[in-house]
Amino acid sequence: MTAPQRWAARSREARDDLWLLGVAAATVAPLAPHLPLWAGAATLALLGWRAALAWRDAPLPPRWLLAAVLALGVAAALGRFHTVFGRDAGLTLASLLLGLKSLEARGRRDRYVLVALGLFLVWAAFLYAQTPWSALWMLLCSVGWLVVLIDANLPGAQPQLRARLGLAVQLLALGIPAMVALFVLFPRIDAPLWSLPDDSVATTGLGVPMDPGAIARLARDDSVAFRVRFTSPRPPQRALYWRGPVLTLFDGHDWRAASAPAPERAPTRTPTPTPTPTPTPTGASVTYTVTLQPSGRRFAFALDAPTAAPALLGQPGTTLDLAPGDVLRANHRLRHVVRYTARSVLHLRLDADRRPGPQALQLPAGDNPRSVALGRALRARWHGNPTAIADAALALFRRQPFRYSLDPGAYRGRDQVDQFLFARRIGFCAHFAQAFVVLLRAAGVPARIVTGYQGGSANPIDGNWVVRQSDAHAWAEYWVRGLGWVRADPTAMVDPARVDRSGATLERATPLLGIVALGARDRRLLRRLRDLGDAVDSAWNSWVLDYGQLRQQRLLRDVGLHGRAEAAAAALAAGCAVLLAPALLLLHRRRGSSDPWHRLWTRLRRELRAAGIEAAATEAPISLLPRLYTLPAPLRDECAALLVELERARYAAGGAAPLRVVRVRLRRLARLRRALCRKAAR
Repeated sequence: MTAPQRWAARSREARDDLWLLGVAAATVAPLAPHLPLWAGAATLALLGWRAALAWRDAPLPPRWLLAAVLALGVAAALGRFHTVFGRDAGLTLASLLLGLKSLEARGRRDRYVLVALGLFLVWAAFLYAQTPWSALWMLLCSVGWLVVLIDANLPGAQPQLRARLGLAVQLLALGIPAMVALFVLFPRIDAPLWSLPDDSVATTGLGVPMDPGAIARLARDDSVAFRVRFTSPRPPQRALYWRGPVLTLFDGHDWRAASAPAPERAPTRTPTPTPTPTPTPTGASVTYTVTLQPSGRRFAFALDAPTAAPALLGQPGTTLDLAPGDVLRANHRLRHVVRYTARSVLHLRLDADRRPGPQALQLPAGDNPRSVALGRALRARWHGNPTAIADAALALFRRQPFRYSLDPGAYRGRDQVDQFLFARRIGFCAHFAQAFVVLLRAAGVPARIVTGYQGGSANPIDGNWVVRQSDAHAWAEYWVRGLGWVRADPTAMVDPARVDRSGATLERATPLLGIVALGARDRRLLRRLRDLGDAVDSAWNSWVLDYGQLRQQRLLRDVGLHGRAEAAAAALAAGCAVLLAPALLLLHRRRGSSDPWHRLWTRLRRELRAAGIEAAATEAPISLLPRLYTLPAPLRDECAALLVELERARYAAGGAAPLRVVRVRLRRLARLRRALCRKAAR
């Protein structure tokens, strides 16, 4: 027996249950990675258990067993979260309840509860991801739950899945106008309607402290870090250094910022800007708008180097400061998409006349003795000249057989820089920057590491400049009196293509979408699909996620509405209007018959009336057979066959499938009747 035959052999209730369980599994799937492993596995196991029972038409488990499983789930949630409230704890219990409720669902009321719980979990998925792809998946899940609701309210024979899906899509489409009107016009507020515990960790991207191997691992991530739209001419590729955390403290293994971040402030307060030295611009300025993806970190990125802290667009309660080191730092963790317009000057003199503190010269005592000795030798040879020492260190990387690699292997112990400089000589950008800074500090030159991103690639579809996690980079800065902090990139001495490459070169260095074994044609297709996905994601961020209070106020002013009261009234009026139109449409459809069989019967009676035979709507089709003797033979035979098919479609087993045959025969009957009428007229 084939799979479709086995499916058709199942009872109506079993097929409804299996559809419900499939939709429930699709709803829980996006939540599973964000819940404890045991919770996701337990929910899917409960749904699978219920599916096995439905397939075999086996009885449901006793309720005392389900109560015991629920008690274990609540105890496990309390042990993991120490509460049953909050986002993660609440959704953990909600997913378990979905699986347990499916194991005791027996009637229509239980299905209503499952639909309500499933739609709640559909909405809850947006607490973790707000991408267009997650929205599309949740929309499909909503259609699935509407089909479950339709099944629970359709007695008798089950219509085809295509018909149920069509009805669910129609119901969803009727609500879309009201959703759009309320989204556009309903007054936005400065803060969220609820507050969730701020206990999550960073989700992706660069972090502090910096482990050289961590950036190498990040370079294999093809996801988007941020997008940029330049409003002035874009600088050349080699000048695109997107500045992130500045790291000064070195403990022999990790690099950290010189000062710990200030405590997070409440979003409703205005932070006090951190005083920073006034930079002296020495080059052309660049203006651009950055759309930063959620990272869970407190720092943002700007082209090296920003002249002032930019204001976030449409993000009330969130501000950016220009912290020491020209680092953009937010007043709280960035867990949502943010946009800001920044202005940078490619050449700035920062701290040109103020010598850095001793932290910029600190090295762990006793570590990397050969590197320290080399740095002191450079100082003696070049008489302490910072520029000459830096040039000599860069020349060392250029002349010696160093190799740039995404897989340099782990450097262990307290003498990692010695191992890199004098033994293995293979590393990623962070290894080169770390070794350069250690050499300069040993030579008495203040130096530090800057992490961020370098380069990027243009998206030909929407014109945005896309910077990915694979563009993560680390470089160095050293201090020269009169010049301030000077950038030096020792990686460019070993692999110049790393800082001056096109998108095609980048894809040869980093696997596109994680796939390596592809031909040139396949890679072009995947690159095109990736660019299209980036463009869709960018449009979603701009038109949906970034639609905040400021943009709404501008839109309302453009249409002549001022103030929240007028906006609320307009939203109410628009909502009523778009809800009234579908209601009138449904009332109009109810005036006629929505039964396809009844529509065919009405058309057939109309044809019979034109042929001279009257038939009432309450008569059975087969009861008209004795009246057909007055018709010509061809027309009589066609009418008889049609009446039998229509009778079978209504009362025989098999449901609506024969209606296709009835429609074909009805069209043939109409053509035959018209042909006979024309013949009789001649």
